[in-house]
Amino acid sequence: MISNRSQSPHMGTRSIPVNRGRMNPSKLTAKQWNPRQLERVSRNQLALKVGRWEGGICFEIPFFVFVGKVRKPRALLIAGIHGDEYEGVAALHDFASQLHPDELCGTLTIVPISNPQAFYAGTRRNPVDCGDLNRLFPGDPKGTISERLAALLFHNLVTDNDAILSMHCWSKEAVSVPYVEYFDGKGRVGRESLAIAHAVGLDFLHPYRWEPGLLVAAASRAGIPSVEVEVGGLGSITDSGQRTYLAVIRRFLAYLGMLKKPSLSGQPVYASKIVDHISLRADHAGLFRSRVAVGQKVRKGSEIGIIHDLAGKRLEKVTAPCEGIVGILRVFASVLPGDQIAQLFWENSD
Repeated sequence: MISNRSQSPHMGTRSIPVNRGRMNPSKLTAKQWNPRQLERVSRNQLALKVGRWEGGICFEIPFFVFVGKVRKPRALLIAGIHGDEYEGVAALHDFASQLHPDELCGTLTIVPISNPQAFYAGTRRNPVDCGDLNRLFPGDPKGTISERLAALLFHNLVTDNDAILSMHCWSKEAVSVPYVEYFDGKGRVGRESLAIAHAVGLDFLHPYRWEPGLLVAAASRAGIPSVEVEVGGLGSITDSGQRTYLAVIRRFLAYLGMLKKPSLSGQPVYASKIVDHISLRADHAGLFRSRVAVGQKVRKGSEIGIIHDLAGKRLEKVTAPCEGIVGILRVFASVLPGDQIAQLFWENSD
């Protein structure tokens, strides 16, 4: 069901039969709501009723639709695709409470938490089927729980937009510098995605040929310019992360002409650089002690950290294979072979 708490007295409630075991695939992929039915200059709080969790607990995906003085352009702000990433969730809650529809030109959809089961479990993946939602778009209405959720989100909230900002942070185990990923491709979508990446105003811009299944990859293939931003991590919400994300949101919307260009007073100012990266992974299981800080510049051969066994014996010294900046750093000390220890960024001159 989509429920609506709108300024309009004419909006009702519609049923979507998506309960587990009684799901109608043809209705899952159909558009279940129409933003053109919402009044201009209105703030609308809606919810997608997704189904029932184990034990009969109902869950839903709340979202907001702001309609400004005109209906276009249309943009989507989405967070909470992974259940242990919270900076984007909190920023969208605050932004949705602060935004007035008369400030807006166009239609803006805001989805703070798009994976409720993973959110309640506090895990990256859906605990029901262990699915990584951000590897399953555009979804499969006849597939697993996570594949059906991806289909529901994609066909109801992703399509029919002119641009998308997908908001992430790193997991409970790690933290990152603020950076933005964009589609590294030719044609209109590639050009516009790069322009949006520059416009959000972060230090590090990372071109990607995204693997299939990411929301931004599926959106790009559907012709929608999209970027994915990473801010913070460690399962936390920080003042600096919130300031950064609120600035990113306003710059994104200003670039699209949906909001006035924001004042830079009191906001972080960055000098954007296009970067590439290398991942450093553990070869042993044990206790990881980092020797660097996120954002720190390192030289080739610099010590990134040490891994000890359970008795305290040194097993592995992790060093930088090249000069760069510590873009992502594992802080969670227990490691297994293959766990990512860090990512080093370096400026790409190509």
